[in-house]
Amino acid sequence: MRPNRSIKFPYKSYKNIPCPIITLELKGPKGWFGVDAYIDTGVFYSIFSTQDAELLGIAYRRGRKSFATVGDGSLIPVYFHSLPIKIGNISFKAPIAFSPRLGVGFNLLGRKGIFDYFIVMFDDTKRTITFLPRK
Repeated sequence: MRPNRSIKFPYKSYKNIPCPIITLELKGPKGWFGVDAYIDTGVFYSIFSTQDAELLGIAYRRGRKSFATVGDGSLIPVYFHSLPIKIGNISFKAPIAFSPRLGVGFNLLGRKGIFDYFIVMFDDTKRTITFLPRK
């Protein structure tokens, strides 16, 4: 059962610019860990750094290998895992990819598996992002 209460996060600063970056939790063999991710509606799948995979105790290369197209049109290798994720007090499983070539400087939280659980609202004026659980 999902609560009806919205979960609101303030933007975080990245290079002195307020951005829709939140702290969420991922669970691996070493337990739950908080990680930051940029909420990106232009990204289909969530992609995290291999350093976060190591923190979680995940042998990321054992995941399903694929390739993701990045902003300049090039392809980077990604390795998919189905992991427990927690946003606020809501836990569920989502496809999470790890890449040794994620070069943007932060993790990306994409739509697949996340936007299925939430209506996501950005408020750039108030610098907040709100996750409203779907019923």
